[in-house]
Amino acid sequence: MALPVPPLANRPEVNIVVCADEYGCGRWYYQGRNAADVLGELRAAVAARDDGRVQVTTAGCILGCTYGPRFDVARRWSGEKALYGSISGAATVTRRGRVSFAPIPADLGQVVTDHLPESAAPLAELNAAASPADIDLLRRILLDCSRGIGDAGAGLGAAVVMVHNPAATVAIPATLADLQLVDGSGQPDAGGDIAVLVTDGDGRIALQLSRIRQVEFIYRTLGSGIPSYAVWLRDDRLETVYRIYLRRSENAAANPLRHELFMALMEKYGATVAL
Repeated sequence: MALPVPPLANRPEVNIVVCADEYGCGRWYYQGRNAADVLGELRAAVAARDDGRVQVTTAGCILGCTYGPRFDVARRWSGEKALYGSISGAATVTRRGRVSFAPIPADLGQVVTDHLPESAAPLAELNAAASPADIDLLRRILLDCSRGIGDAGAGLGAAVVMVHNPAATVAIPATLADLQLVDGSGQPDAGGDIAVLVTDGDGRIALQLSRIRQVEFIYRTLGSGIPSYAVWLRDDRLETVYRIYLRRSENAAANPLRHELFMALMEKYGATVAL
């Protein structure tokens, strides 16, 4: 015999489901937090209320994507749902088709407040990215680095990309010529908000363009007399999250051309570009 379904009044008003799939979202970090961190902060916020109105649970892959930490919020009192992730706006995911994401906020306790009936924020307001960067300008800068400008006909080429979070830095050899713009579902899109580089080991490094607030071109001469070229990208706290250092080309004739291109980029955009 089926068990009776408890009345709605006896159930939590808000249910939050965090994707903890160790082969998907659970592996990724967003603003220094992975799925375990997000889960812990949400549970702490709910425990501090101690009123039983909100519950936090986990699931395996709930969306079929691997772009970063994700969680799903159901307003049981209204029947509405909201999705939070490391990307914002519309994206296509394999299990639900076209969906809309709100960016994961710095204060996860705010998520609880935003979805309780007495203080609920409109879903359209949650899905609006805060202070978006000048993505068109950032696309142009990255494409100029990749393809070159003027008569050069070649980009900056071989590089080492350093990806940062508060706990670790990873250095990955890559080729700037392999830069690709994609949309939230990973499909090629000249107007996409995600830039992807293919690494020397055939891996992929993705950069969410809307999170970048500053680009800095850095040219200096090392103590050994060797020139150094770098492009640093900073987030809304002006911390460098993505650093690109040029490697010397195996083709010696290419190095003067790359020097000219780097200087031309600095002249075109300035040493520091605010987005």
